[in-house]
Amino acid sequence: MEENQAKLLESKLVLENLAHGINPIDGSSIGADHLLNKPQVIRHLFVLLNFLDSEFEKTQRKRSKGKRPSKVVLTLEQLERVELPEGLIGINEFARAVNVVIDETVSKKLSGAVINRKLKEIGVLSEEKLQDNKTRTVVNDNSIAYGIESIESYYNGRPYRRVVFNDLGKEFLMKNIVNLINS
Repeated sequence: MEENQAKLLESKLVLENLAHGINPIDGSSIGADHLLNKPQVIRHLFVLLNFLDSEFEKTQRKRSKGKRPSKVVLTLEQLERVELPEGLIGINEFARAVNVVIDETVSKKLSGAVINRKLKEIGVLSEEKLQDNKTRTVVNDNSIAYGIESIESYYNGRPYRRVVFNDLGKEFLMKNIVNLINS
């Protein structure tokens, strides 16, 4: 692939020289009466050059997509720009609000599941085993001190207990998110 890319770049340079009236072999000017100096030919050379440029850009974007960041990186400046929704919010709503300010070229997106896992590790939340080997995140005796509570919600018409963060909980997350995701 790299060899093909190098050949394409070399060909592009030759076309650029021709389009500008320069002999690519010796660098001399191409005569004014030469076929390669006719506007009809020059126009097509520039169309081809524009096409090659756009193809090179696509290739570059594909390469950069393949090398996605492997960790969450948040600066204090980014955290200051986070706008959290009013009232009680779930962990995924918190993660979405933070992801708005994340620079995806240097950071992967934040996940509510990752935050919940970290909160369980430090004992702020717990996990409850359900039937069929499933689990559910639940509040525990420590949760309320961190501004985390449980409310009844509905999903597909069925009631369930939803873990939410009040203003104290949102403040706790904002102050500690960098430490949580890097611990």
